[in-house]
Amino acid sequence: MPALDEGLMAVLGCPQCKGPLTVLSYEEQVKARCPRCRCEWPVEEGVPHLLQERMSRWDAPDE
Repeated sequence: MPALDEGLMAVLGCPQCKGPLTVLSYEEQVKARCPRCRCEWPVEEGVPHLLQERMSRWDAPDE
């Protein structure tokens, strides 16, 4: 599974809040994730799919 290019991640921002994106990799899935608004998008073959219809929300663990 190709990794996301660091240069690409440096210029991409969250389509919802314009915040910075991070990359989360678990099991065999990779996600582009916004910690500010808790949105995430799938990354397939190294390409983040930052489309509204592909977005999902995640809950942060209780602190």
